[in-house]
Amino acid sequence: MSKFMHFLTSRRIGRAVLILLVPGIALKRWLAMGAFGAICIALGIVFALKISLWPGFTSLAEIISLRGEPAMLRAGVFIGVGIVIATASSIYLARSLTTIQVRRRHWRLLDSLYIERVLGAGPKVVVIGGGSGLPNLLRGLKHYTGNITAVVTVADDGGSSGRLRTELGILPPGDIRNCLVALADSEDVMQRLMDYRFSSNGQLDGHNFGNMFIAALAGIGGGFYQGVQIAGELLAIRGRVIPSTSMDVTLVARTVSGQPLIGESKVGTAQDPLQSIALLPADAAAHPDALQAIEEADMILLGPGSLFTSIVPNLLVPKIAEAITNAPALKLYVCNVAGEPGQTMDFSVLDHLEVVRHYLGPDSIDLVLANDNFVSQPSSAGAYAGGAVVPKLIEVSQPWRDSTVCVLADVIDTGNPTRHDPVKLATAVAETYRDHRGRRRRLPRRWLGFGES
Repeated sequence: MSKFMHFLTSRRIGRAVLILLVPGIALKRWLAMGAFGAICIALGIVFALKISLWPGFTSLAEIISLRGEPAMLRAGVFIGVGIVIATASSIYLARSLTTIQVRRRHWRLLDSLYIERVLGAGPKVVVIGGGSGLPNLLRGLKHYTGNITAVVTVADDGGSSGRLRTELGILPPGDIRNCLVALADSEDVMQRLMDYRFSSNGQLDGHNFGNMFIAALAGIGGGFYQGVQIAGELLAIRGRVIPSTSMDVTLVARTVSGQPLIGESKVGTAQDPLQSIALLPADAAAHPDALQAIEEADMILLGPGSLFTSIVPNLLVPKIAEAITNAPALKLYVCNVAGEPGQTMDFSVLDHLEVVRHYLGPDSIDLVLANDNFVSQPSSAGAYAGGAVVPKLIEVSQPWRDSTVCVLADVIDTGNPTRHDPVKLATAVAETYRDHRGRRRRLPRRWLGFGES
């Protein structure tokens, strides 16, 4: 069966037929209505011309038609009804097609229909984090729903983002840019352009074009968030990207040895375990659109990503943490597949979860998703930065007894075992949502061979 489906999806006609069969496309009803109108017109012509058909059909047609009336009257009624039905179906079909957003001009029509109608009607998913882990999840998740909201940390102070933040006084665009590119439906050249990094002997050296592009859009759009929205429209993203706060915030921490750390770049490279971590100002206001998305979400995903520099900074925004805790959505924490030197190197899955619950509350997380594929671990510990995060569920001496359900799945990238594979991770998330959320706004099955970018 899988070979047959692969055969169909590899042919343009087969793909078109299969897409038309997907529920929610909103074309089949109008095509069927048009076909019925055409049949009425054909019957009218048959009655007008007194064409003799096979006896069974003629007998049935006479029973359901105006039998006994003059032939021209019967023909006129059928042709008239057929024209009305066919015209109505054509109008509704055209209206249905014209609602497809023109920003996806490089997609074929039926693929665009699938994106807009099927994925656009999917569950509302809010993903919270930053760094390189969040875009990895978004890259796979966008094939299951178009209602994605990425709530992204804006505490970054290093690299191109940090320089733009200092020179222009804007929020750091780097993590947001990565999420925009991950959700993009634009042509490949546009995505490569957003990731392009200048290399020169001047001030442009090290700057990322996408960061500068967002900064320019913020200038002409009237604000940073407005610039992000314009960039999302230009990239035709499936969903939206929102900073967790619009305020200029700084991440500060202290290690167990008493060393103070100011800035995300220093916190992220600390070699000692952290004793405390905070956000300045401590009462940073949450972005209102982020709060609304969390309140309306069907599922909230935290992670993957650096625990203390990508996930926790969002939870340090008081209203964000409160909204997540009180949200009725299914809440899933995606645990990292490898520890980080100095901070989470010896953390178990439960240790990661405890940190998240420290900021959200003891009963705030419904499920935790962890990797169970350790076959692909390289023999060299150095190549596997920090070592694998081993779920306590598989430890015989310490079985998983926590109230939060632990879901195990193979989610690693075999080429780089310290990172998640986007397709594997999104598939595991979708299956977990189906298993624990039932039929409530179910995620559609991944469309084979569709939109692999």
